[in-house]
Amino acid sequence: MAALAGKVALVTGGGNGLGRAIVERFLREGAAVSVLERSEKAAKELIADFSGQPIHVVVGDVRSPSDNHTAATETVAMRGGLDIFIGNAGLYDNRVQLADLSLDELSVGFDELFAVNVKGYMLGIRAALEPLRARRGCVVLTASVSSHTAGFGGLLYVTSKHAVAGMVRQLAWELAPDVRVNGVAPGYIPTSFSGLSSLGQGPSTTGLQPATLPLGEIRTAEDYTDLYVLLASNGGRVATGAVFGADGGLAVAGPAFKGWD
Repeated sequence: MAALAGKVALVTGGGNGLGRAIVERFLREGAAVSVLERSEKAAKELIADFSGQPIHVVVGDVRSPSDNHTAATETVAMRGGLDIFIGNAGLYDNRVQLADLSLDELSVGFDELFAVNVKGYMLGIRAALEPLRARRGCVVLTASVSSHTAGFGGLLYVTSKHAVAGMVRQLAWELAPDVRVNGVAPGYIPTSFSGLSSLGQGPSTTGLQPATLPLGEIRTAEDYTDLYVLLASNGGRVATGAVFGADGGLAVAGPAFKGWD
């Protein structure tokens, strides 16, 4: 039997990269999937690419309380409940350091990045909370190697991902025993990662070579979905309050390992 047969999931930022890989994998595992996606283009592509499958897409912004509410309530209305919330939408800061930011840049950059990476997760969980409790569901948040290690992002990104790790632990305590809360902490994934528009940044250009990783391989977004399936399924029933590292050894090696740049 498929690991998520009969489950209903809501994924934020599911239009590309890791989020899209999670959506595709959850559908294969038997889940009905709703997606909150900011990009209208990506939303249309999801609907077209997964036509005939149990997918529902809401175009909206994770920073908006009303958009999160819409995504959760439409999912419950369509599917009769909600079992899984995946918080995945995120921004990167292109490794910009404190000394390179003016006071004004620091302020607007913080507001933009934390609104998505931290507040967006909180709003999504709160909007989904009652239906998750009713089905004794679970939350899985996309953390990062930067949730426990310095140097793979700038001050804003690393601090935001440390906050995600704290959110996992606090909510696992607050919501037990009704809702399990865990995180997955990927390292480098070769997908487009948006920078901060308030700082004039484009997508991240940071990359790796296989030799940079102790395991010697650059994994695709699809390779990371196994952990999300495990934690969202009954197979993850013993786990809550944990952030599972999935970084190819990047955290162990550190950002200076074999010339990370």
